[in-house]
Amino acid sequence: MKDTEINRLPVPTWNQCGVNYAPAAAALPAVSGDDWGEADFAFTLPAGVGEAEEGFTVFPESGMGPKADAFFVENATIRHALTVAEGITVEQPALFEATLSPAHPNALTLLDIDVAAGSRLTVVQVVRGDAEDGVSGSLTRIRAAKGAQVKLVQVQLLGSHARRWNAVAIDTAEGAKVEQVRVELGGSVSACGTRALLPASHTEYDLDAIYFGEGSSVLDFNDVSVHTGKDTLCEMHTAGVLTGHADKTLRGTIDFRRGAKRGVGHESEDVLLFSPNARNRTTPLILCGEEEVEGQHAASIGRLDEEKLYYLRSRGLTEAQARRLMVEARFAPAIEKIPLDALREEVRAEAARRLDHAAE
Repeated sequence: MKDTEINRLPVPTWNQCGVNYAPAAAALPAVSGDDWGEADFAFTLPAGVGEAEEGFTVFPESGMGPKADAFFVENATIRHALTVAEGITVEQPALFEATLSPAHPNALTLLDIDVAAGSRLTVVQVVRGDAEDGVSGSLTRIRAAKGAQVKLVQVQLLGSHARRWNAVAIDTAEGAKVEQVRVELGGSVSACGTRALLPASHTEYDLDAIYFGEGSSVLDFNDVSVHTGKDTLCEMHTAGVLTGHADKTLRGTIDFRRGAKRGVGHESEDVLLFSPNARNRTTPLILCGEEEVEGQHAASIGRLDEEKLYYLRSRGLTEAQARRLMVEARFAPAIEKIPLDALREEVRAEAARRLDHAAE
C-alpha cells in the first residue's frame, strides 16, 4: 500500500491494519497540464456576511493534513473568504453549490470563514452531478472567535464516476462552538478529514456524519478533535451503509492534551453492511495527556437486525420499506440538521434511491 500522506492517523498503529493513512486509491487527484477548467458554481450570501479580498495566510492544518491543504491552496479555482462582524446573527445560511458534468467536470474550492466574537453563521456547501474522473475538492477553514457559533453543512450527492476530497480545519476561541454536518452519498472515491482545535475553555465541536458506499467505491475519513483548553467538549457521531464491494475506513481521534482538565469527548459509529463483500474498518482513538478527562468511543457494525426486520414486516411493510425505515432512523440525526427544507428532502430521496438500487 502506497503512503498517500493524507488522512494520517495521529498516532500510527501496526501497518498490517491498513488504517495509518488513506490508501493509494484515495490519493490526491492530478489533471494533465494542471488545467482544472471552469467550474459550474453558484453561491448566495445573506445579509450580514461580508467577503474579504484575501483569506487566511496561515492556518492550522485540516484533518486531511498539510499535503492536502497545500494542494487546495495552490489549485483551487473557486475562492471565497467570508467574514461576519462582531455580535451579528446571520439569519439565513450562506449557500455554495457546485455541479459536475462532462462540460464542467471539476470544482476545487477554498473557503475561509472568519466569524467574530458573539456572532452566528450557517454555511451550506452542496456538490452534485457526475463526470468521468470528475473531481470535487474543497478546503474549508473556520475561525470562530470568542462566543461565536458556526454551523457547517456539507452535502455530497455525486454520481458513481466522480471523485471527492473534502478537508476541514477549525480553530476556536473561548466559548465558541462549531457544528459540522457531513453527508457523503456518492462518488467512486470519498475522502474527508476534519481537524478541530479546542484550545480555550468551554469550546465545543460537534460532528454528525452519514455516508453510503456502493459498487467498488472507496471511502476514507479522518476526524480529529484536539483538546488543550479546560471544560472542552466534542461529540463525533457517524452512521453509514455499505453495499457491493465498497471499502471504507474511519479514523476518529479525541486528543486530550495537557491542560484539558474536565475535557469531554464522545465518538461513535453505526455501520450497516448490506453485502458480504463490503469491507469496513473503524479506528476509534482516544489519546490522554491529562488525567481529569472523560473520553468514550463506541462502534456498532453488522447487518440489519432480523428480529426488527421481521417485526416491521409483520406490521404490513415490505422488506424494502422496512430496510429503508431502519436506515432512515440512523441517518435522521444528521439529515434533520440540514437547514434547507428542499435540500433535506433531496438527501432523503437520494439515500432511499441508493438503498433501493442496492436491493435490486
